[in-house]
Amino acid sequence: MLNERRYMKNIVELPLSGYKFVLYYAELLNQGIAEFPHNHPMYEVYFVLEGTLIIDIAGQKYTIEAGQACILAKDIKHHVYYNPDVPKQYFAVIFDLVPCERLSMNGPDGPLEFSDVQQALRPVNAMGFHMLQSGSDAERIVRLIQSELIERRLGWNTQAVLLCYQFVIRTLRQIDIGDARDQQFAGRENLAMSVSMYIHKHYPENMSVESASEALNISPRHLNRAYKAMFSTTFMRNANLLRIAYAKNFLCKTDDSIDSIAEKIGFTSSRVL
Repeated sequence: MLNERRYMKNIVELPLSGYKFVLYYAELLNQGIAEFPHNHPMYEVYFVLEGTLIIDIAGQKYTIEAGQACILAKDIKHHVYYNPDVPKQYFAVIFDLVPCERLSMNGPDGPLEFSDVQQALRPVNAMGFHMLQSGSDAERIVRLIQSELIERRLGWNTQAVLLCYQFVIRTLRQIDIGDARDQQFAGRENLAMSVSMYIHKHYPENMSVESASEALNISPRHLNRAYKAMFSTTFMRNANLLRIAYAKNFLCKTDDSIDSIAEKIGFTSSRVL
């Protein structure tokens, strides 16, 4: 039995904006696994997929039904009652979420997201545990984690950690904290993509590097440098290639005149087209 167990046995850190998710252990378990009373300085989630889980938390007996989860606070003593004759299947994950300033990115949502996570964990920390219905797709995520552990295809370890983080966050979402405060994206704005979006939006107009830089409140030099660094070509070359692509489509699928098509795609005349 032990030789068949597949679990996350290495401690893995997933760096996020201003904090990190630290995964210590994750495994899909059944009634054949005995558990000794223990506590640890990390959080733990038990999620029941099938059957019923009887758990001792700080000397009190509790029942977790299928579709329910129990989040345990740090350092609280607990163990699952061993009953090999009663079928059950459950998922256990041990983790922590810790601040890390060096991972902070430009933008407000990293610290705000971590603050939201801490707020969701408050009832867990206050009571020592929290029972709740798990998210609607919790079982799907757990099955994906198990598949990654079994198949071990390219990138399986990273995928398993990401899925464990997704499972934890979606479980914490079941704790009502009101509206999340992390409404903005972190990180530097991808200026090249903003320029690209400007081209797609304004290609029918008489646009230029100057008009784009003015609209985006940056210098033409900065715009050109950022755009070329990402797309390996210039603003106007890509703008004209985009216009030509649309022109081909109009020529093939409409009866519009060359003059009309040139006007639709932002060229000053059919001669330029």
